Amino acid sequence: MATQVNANREAGVLGKQSIEMRRTQWAEPGVSSALCWLAIDDLKGNPGRPSSLPRALYRETIASFLHFDEPQPNQLYAIGGRNQQQGPLDTIEMFDTWHGKWVTAPSMAVRRAGCAAASLPDGRMIVIGGYDESGIVKGLLSSCEIFDPSTQTWDNKTKPLQRARWGHGCACIGGLVYVVGGCSLRPGAPPHDAFMETLRGCEVYDPQTEIWSWCAELSMARAGSRVVTLGDRYLAAVGGCDDVFGRAEMLPTVELYDIDVGRWNLLNVQLSTPRTTAAVAAIDDRRILVIGGAPSLSSAEVYHVPETAEQDSAPEPVNHQQSQLKGPPVSDMVEGRTGCQAVALELPALGSTYPKCTRQCVLVVGGENGDDDWDYEQAHVWQFSSVLVYDVLSDTWRPEDSFPEMPTPRTAMALCVGPGRISGHP
Repeated sequence: MATQVNANREAGVLGKQSIEMRRTQWAEPGVSSALCWLAIDDLKGNPGRPSSLPRALYRETIASFLHFDEPQPNQLYAIGGRNQQQGPLDTIEMFDTWHGKWVTAPSMAVRRAGCAAASLPDGRMIVIGGYDESGIVKGLLSSCEIFDPSTQTWDNKTKPLQRARWGHGCACIGGLVYVVGGCSLRPGAPPHDAFMETLRGCEVYDPQTEIWSWCAELSMARAGSRVVTLGDRYLAAVGGCDDVFGRAEMLPTVELYDIDVGRWNLLNVQLSTPRTTAAVAAIDDRRILVIGGAPSLSSAEVYHVPETAEQDSAPEPVNHQQSQLKGPPVSDMVEGRTGCQAVALELPALGSTYPKCTRQCVLVVGGENGDDDWDYEQAHVWQFSSVLVYDVLSDTWRPEDSFPEMPTPRTAMALCVGPGRISGHP
């Protein structure tokens, strides 16, 4: 009898301890994280796993206390830029592709318009150059800032560019960040419009050494061009303006940079329309979607990089045929915009829900309606908060209200896709 009583007492104590444990923690250490990863795996689709977790487990066991210990990939950042009310912005807004909504991220230390950004190999994000509230001449910036999504902090002690600039293109490839062209003051000149020039010069940043170095110059000066990666070997600089403070001729040309050879080559196949400050994104290793641009164009086109472009690493220039390669037709935007940006991002298919982002899309973000992207003291232009979505697989635009608007209308901003801190289930 005593043995039975003791057993009952022990069972009671263990039961009480079990209840107390359930009050203070959801599961054994590591279990909730493992279940979250399995849930993500199921929702994104993994053919390597023969079975999925029961749907009730998502609804009743996981979703009620979902949390993320690390930043999640495939998040979109809208960085800096300017609008009519505030001028250059330090504001950062992130589109959360888990919940399908915009959230505010920590602001930069400096207001930046005409800046550029890239995601670093370790998941951090670097924002480069631009101009501040003092304007496009006196406010010229060489400084850079790095954002760590894990700690949600900015490091503004990053080494500056060797030459301050705005209106430059930027991309990360081969573990290095390339900054291409832009506008700057002539070395040693006082801050005045008369001494501003459009640049051929390019710089490269090594995150390992934290050093900026000069690299090969463009074939022609470009500001307002957009730079995209093609595979793991090439950069493409698309369009731009060759003399912002002079005759301001918009460019229909595209240049290709081979990181193995270290040289830019001008392609003879041109855009159908000269464009600067357009929205540009690579669809794949050969196709580039180009949309809008100054002066408030609404047209869009798919640029095909010539098959012979790989020969551009040869010592002598390659004479490409003077013909425009036609891709599938792309419908025009309803309203023209300049100063917009584009980025490739996976989204849910129409009719599906976040976070099941399995559909390849190109997003056209922000911009303005007006003739001049450089002068933000204009009363006759306005900035967009709307985001347009081009579905790559169907070659069609989604309905304009299918994607949430940015909280802050802006133009001349930077876009970046990278890891982001996600809050738990609403």
